[in-house]
Amino acid sequence: MFDDKLIESVKQIAREAGGAILTLYHQQDLGVQHKSDKTPVTLADLKANEVIEQGLKALDIQYPILSEESEHTAFTERGQWERYWLVDPLDGTQEFINGNGQFTVNIALMEKSEDGRSYPVLGVVQVPDENTIYWGGSDLGAFKQTEDQPAVSITPRSFQPEKETVALGSRSYGTERAAVFVEKLRALYPNLEVRPVGSALKSCHVAEGLADLYPRLGPTSEWDTAAAQAILEGAGGLLLDPHGKRFSYNFKESLLNSDFLVVGDRTQDWSKIWNARLLIGL
Repeated sequence: MFDDKLIESVKQIAREAGGAILTLYHQQDLGVQHKSDKTPVTLADLKANEVIEQGLKALDIQYPILSEESEHTAFTERGQWERYWLVDPLDGTQEFINGNGQFTVNIALMEKSEDGRSYPVLGVVQVPDENTIYWGGSDLGAFKQTEDQPAVSITPRSFQPEKETVALGSRSYGTERAAVFVEKLRALYPNLEVRPVGSALKSCHVAEGLADLYPRLGPTSEWDTAAAQAILEGAGGLLLDPHGKRFSYNFKESLLNSDFLVVGDRTQDWSKIWNARLLIGL
């Protein structure tokens, strides 16, 4: 499918983008602007995007690039893509602005399946402020490396609600629907603890066994989730759409995601807490 050289190249591109972000971190003027959807964008988003696009275009093998911070190709064209890069050059821009370190660089290689939808086959998530990088895919496993330490394989933990249930929530973009859903969870799992975490780190934390689940009932886009989904699936977890199916991409004009649920323990029947009928009522 692809070789180790490609994986290492993408990891290096992500690290370079993270380095570009850090050169602007904590500066007094971050060049903050707001896009039409009212989400912020900074000079760091744009600089990281430039680094990633240049890096991907310099690879031996060429695929189209769909990035949050570049012009978005119309579905009439991108719907035909067999493979492409899906990029969020700075996921968690609000966390970057707030200075809490919980922002990431997300790069995913997407592949069209027989069902006409695309799925991530390789994901890289780099955490600039921690000098940590995650990578993986459903056929690759999942790994984490911090600074110059050896890479380690990561796996989710078993779901043991009688002991502890840890759910993750958005640090900056919580919604009323999400709050209602959490209360329903609390009725089922009295030992529930909810922790706010920013960016793609939420899915990575589930993948490495720091939490059990991450329900998202609120707006996200395809570049927010794809890279972390690849890592999560490589670790053994799942990212589920409202119907309990594997989360998919590039099958419609809109690049907005539906609600989704990230879980670590795939042996559980999650349909009792996650199904379309339940979500309609929220």
